[in-house]
Formats: sequence, C-alpha cells, structure tokens
Amino acid sequence: MKNLILIISLLITLSASAQEEIITDRPDQTESASVLPVKGIQFETGFALEMDETASYELDNYIYNSSLFRIGVFENTEFRLGLGYSDEKYMSRLTDMESSLSGLSPLHTGLKVKMTEEKGLLPEMALLASLDWPVTAGRDMDPGNVVPAIRMAFAHTLSDRFSLGYNLGAEWDGVSPEAAYFYSVVLGAGLTDKLGLFVESYGYLMESDENIHQFDAGFTYLVENNFQLDISGGVGLSENAPDSFVSFGFSYLFTPKK
Repeated sequence: MKNLILIISLLITLSASAQEEIITDRPDQTESASVLPVKGIQFETGFALEMDETASYELDNYIYNSSLFRIGVFENTEFRLGLGYSDEKYMSRLTDMESSLSGLSPLHTGLKVKMTEEKGLLPEMALLASLDWPVTAGRDMDPGNVVPAIRMAFAHTLSDRFSLGYNLGAEWDGVSPEAAYFYSVVLGAGLTDKLGLFVESYGYLMESDENIHQFDAGFTYLVENNFQLDISGGVGLSENAPDSFVSFGFSYLFTPKK
C-alpha cells in the first residue's frame, strides 16, 4: 500500500509536465479507438474482485495490479504490454472443501493500429491484435499455449457530452481450438469537465458452450489532463456469467516535452 501511495504521489507531481489529455482503455471492457502519440507512454492499472455463487459453490477471484503499458511507436500505432496477478478462492458448499489458485497471468503483448478518423457517419476505427505468452504465467494460470485475440474498436461522438463506443472480436483460451466471439457497447457521458460516467453491455458468444452476457457501469475522474482515477462495478446477465464484480484503478499518460 505504501508503494502504491508513493507511485500515485509521484504521478501527481509529474503530471504538470504533460500536455496531452488522457484517453484510457479502462475501466470499461470496450477498447477505445484512439492510439497514443509517438513516444507517448501510458500506464493503466487497477484492482478487481469478481464474485460468483451457486447452490453448490462460492468463487471469489481477486485480480491484483492488472497493468497495461501502452507505448506510441509509430504514427497511428501503439505497442501494448500487460501483466497481472490473480488469486482465485473456491469453496464447495456440498463438501466444505476449500481450494485456491494464484499466480502471474501470461504476458500480454499486442498492437493497436488506428485505421480511420471519425468523419460524419464514419466512426473512428482501430484494429487490435494480441498474443498472451505462457512464459510468465504461474503454474496455476498457465494456459499451456499462446493465446491469440483480435478485435475491432469503433467510436462515435454523439455530442459535446456523449460518446458511443463498441467492439467486435474473437478470443481463444489457449486450451480449446474454439473461439469466443466478443462484443461490447458502451455509452459515455461527461457529467462535468472532470467527472465521467459510462454504462456498458458486453459478453461472449461461445461456439460450444452457453453464451456469457454482462452489464457494468462506472465513473472516471480526471485529476489532471494526464492522470485519471476510476471506479466501476458490474453484474452477470446470463447463468454462466460471474454474479458481480467491483474494480478501481488509475491511469497516467506521459508525453515527451515538445
């Protein structure tokens, strides 16, 4: 906790040197269609607790320091590097047996390429492609194989205060050859110049399992143009989706002085 406070204090101190206004890919599940400027570096991190409960078991998944580094490498292209730590606690209500799984997640690497600017009815569009590598994964979190994912991100400006974003894509889990087809739709609102609100629906369409549908909402607060805090929560809308989750985190953008 002391280290986290130190990091936040340092970012606030440094924030006066940055000029760009931050656009993040958290806390919602919809990736933005924006990319970082060349040599821009953005750090996004947070904590989440996901809860699922049935008549036969109770599952709590603590996700610590789910971090994403975004780096502007070329005009309209950013490199993405992610890593996290999870601790899953399972309790059987039938046998009173308890177990846990914990460890580092696979190393996430990816690119986001901006394809179009918004123009009239044409949305801002970006392509995201990624690979998760088992090399960093703890034994409990090792998928066994490289995990690919691909996604298209779209964004519309509805007014000075409202925006609409949506994603379509496919993901694999590193175990099964079958894909899970991802969708999301998010409505964002600027309540003030610093306080933002979003509501979102998202989920996965499965090839050979029940589909997963979820809903979430949250707030963002712009401490400085390049430093944002967030808090959010969500619920499951289908039987095999997690019952609920809560999350909070922060994002910081550093851009070199011109």
